[in-house]
Amino acid sequence: MLMNAKLHLPPALAGLVWLSGAFLYTACAHAQKQHYETPDLVVGIIVDQMRPDYIYRYWDKYGDDGIRRLVNQGFSFRNASFRQLQTSTGPGHAAQMTGATPSVHGLIGNVWYDRKLRRTINVIEDVESVYEGVGARPNYRGGKSPANMLTTTVGDELFLHTGERSRTVGISRKDRAAILPAGHTGSAYWYEAATGNFITSTFYHDELPDWLREFNDRNLHEKYLARVWEPLLPIEEYVESRADENPYEGDVGGYSTFPIDLPRLVKEERYGPELLTSTPFGDELLLELAFAAIEGEELGKRGVPDIFTVGFSAADRLGHLFGPASKQVQDYYLRFDRYLARLLDYLDEEFGTENVLVFLTADHGGAYIPHYLRDLRITTGHPNTETHIDRSIGQAVSDYMMESYGWNFLLSHSNHYLYLDHDFMDRDGLDHEKVRTDIKRFVLTLDPVAGAITADALNNAEFTEGIRARAQHSFHQKRSGDVAVWLKPQTRPDTGTGGTGHGTGWVYDTHVPLIFYGYDIPYGQSAAPAHVSDIAPTLSLYLNSPFPSGNIGNPLNDHMKRE
Repeated sequence: MLMNAKLHLPPALAGLVWLSGAFLYTACAHAQKQHYETPDLVVGIIVDQMRPDYIYRYWDKYGDDGIRRLVNQGFSFRNASFRQLQTSTGPGHAAQMTGATPSVHGLIGNVWYDRKLRRTINVIEDVESVYEGVGARPNYRGGKSPANMLTTTVGDELFLHTGERSRTVGISRKDRAAILPAGHTGSAYWYEAATGNFITSTFYHDELPDWLREFNDRNLHEKYLARVWEPLLPIEEYVESRADENPYEGDVGGYSTFPIDLPRLVKEERYGPELLTSTPFGDELLLELAFAAIEGEELGKRGVPDIFTVGFSAADRLGHLFGPASKQVQDYYLRFDRYLARLLDYLDEEFGTENVLVFLTADHGGAYIPHYLRDLRITTGHPNTETHIDRSIGQAVSDYMMESYGWNFLLSHSNHYLYLDHDFMDRDGLDHEKVRTDIKRFVLTLDPVAGAITADALNNAEFTEGIRARAQHSFHQKRSGDVAVWLKPQTRPDTGTGGTGHGTGWVYDTHVPLIFYGYDIPYGQSAAPAHVSDIAPTLSLYLNSPFPSGNIGNPLNDHMKRE
């Protein structure tokens, strides 16, 4: 009788009992997982060129269910960075899932000079095999695969660990941002700007899966191109950004300020589906593909853990066009916050947040525009012109070689490296190490250059701190050049105008956000040093799966233990 009797408590005490029950329910629902349990699905959210300060710069204008939800309910590593000197999309995406740096996984840039072929190759160009585009236009250049990535990924190891039952799927507007996280055993789908379709290559499939054909048939890109891109909020509220009208930025189809009339540009037949990649709506389209891919591939619902990565890359395009201080970049992140909220809501509804492990990071950061900084009287190494720095360095080295050696034997200046013609040096009886040292000394006389180091030094010494350590993590003995060169801070390798750049080893390019959320992840934050290459072994432990073959990362799991 007492058990069934209704208790009449004072309102204050009744409220306390209700809150206690709610707390206990929440605690039980998110109880610490057992060591043998694994998440149903791992979701990697990689935002191309996302600086960590964007999280707090626009905080007051975010909603509660997107970025704030990750920060307030997840675990943030606020001192996360890349170990390497080369910060670009290919090496950046590879680091997250291989747990390695270019010195190990071999992807030393988005492109690099190949000595055997005597030309530059793309990070996802398979020079040994010929693959064709699937679902692409007839003249599409295929040959895209992860073959240049020399190590396994988290997804590859999970595939082997589960008896080939686990699936890894990567999607992005960029081909390399879909291919590299998907690994060697997954599936990758990316946007073909010429047609507005998402495609793949015969490395993965001989034909598109039914769910993707159905998605492409919806022609959603036309819906987004029918919009005028206007600020999400009244533009006068974008006080965190500089004036919309300024001399530092580029444009979209001639529009350097809001509003940007996409229908007009399409109607004038100046642009087609490729225009979408220069707007936030390209990532809204990608979000719709994410929902279709998870459902079409039945991810997380087949009794084994799966991995799904989404490479949001509109941020990179807009950063390159307008720069970090622009209203266009701010508007992107306010929209991305809403896209993220929709994705997190979907994952909670489909799987339950406690069954999905989410991480958010970036493939690199981005620099402020040097001419903008100069006008603020901040020192840069960039001349007050539109000089292309890398080209000017290459020309200076070529001129020096002609003067000193009577021949220009510089093959390429690519990804911080000067590649010298070894055949010529051998024919002329030149000592390779002495020549490299001589070229290094000359390069150090050039004003934009902050430092340089020879391949010999990188081979024969071990650097543990600073920019030389980053150079060593970027140095692959068989693929890198003879002399590594890096520029002064606030100096771009290109002209330095018309938007931002990246690719350096300085903090504005290497420092990125890193947040874990969902499955067994407590709320918290840490300022302890963490690296993007630590993501892979962290995921592997949660998945009870072997580390990737070239892993050098350290698991972060102990930082995220529940008390």
